Amino acid sequence: MRNFNFIYLLAFFMFFSVSSEAQFKKLKDLNPLSALTNQGEEENAEEVVVLSVDEAQAQLIIALSSALGDVLAAQALIEEAKGNNDLAATLSNSSAKMLGGDASNEDIQGAVLLTRDTSNAQQAAFEESEEMADDAKALYAKALVPYLSAVAKTKGLTEQITNFMNASQNQLKSIRNPMEIRKLRGTLETGLFIGKNVPKLIVNLGKSSVGLLRFAKKNGLDTSAADEIELDLEME
Repeated sequence: MRNFNFIYLLAFFMFFSVSSEAQFKKLKDLNPLSALTNQGEEENAEEVVVLSVDEAQAQLIIALSSALGDVLAAQALIEEAKGNNDLAATLSNSSAKMLGGDASNEDIQGAVLLTRDTSNAQQAAFEESEEMADDAKALYAKALVPYLSAVAKTKGLTEQITNFMNASQNQLKSIRNPMEIRKLRGTLETGLFIGKNVPKLIVNLGKSSVGLLRFAKKNGLDTSAADEIELDLEME
């Protein structure tokens, strides 16, 4: 009899437990707050987007072409102000290719190197702080805001570069065949070139923009519009 009572009590508690779980699930389903919470969790899960290495490279090239095209156009205005018309024309042509949407891999790599070399030369000229000729002041004033705006735009490339470099490294690590690795590196040549060279270029452009702003102020140009552009750089 004692064993019978024990079995009866055990069966009762098991039934109560299953019944309570079913009732709790039913109440949870009927609870509107629970529905909203679940919906929010599902929406957050859908927001997580993982880019393939090809997509990451494509987005990086589009962003770089836009930003660098603007920088090259502004650099051309500065060279025109300096009287270097041939270099100004070269910079303008490179800018047109970058902004035209059909730049080749060679055009992109060439544009990065051209921007780098021009930035270094212009920065050196700004540091010399020579007085502007009167006829050059109007051209420098015309270049000031476009140049600083373009340089500020290059800062946005950092996220695309990080996304691409992470995706490319993950993809390369997943391959064991040396031939396949070499083939993939060839496909990603432009993106890897950008990831290697552009971060330092962004820093140099920032320094150059500060030099240009100082140079303009020393020569009495109106820099009020340029001062409003956020470069996140300290004027030393």
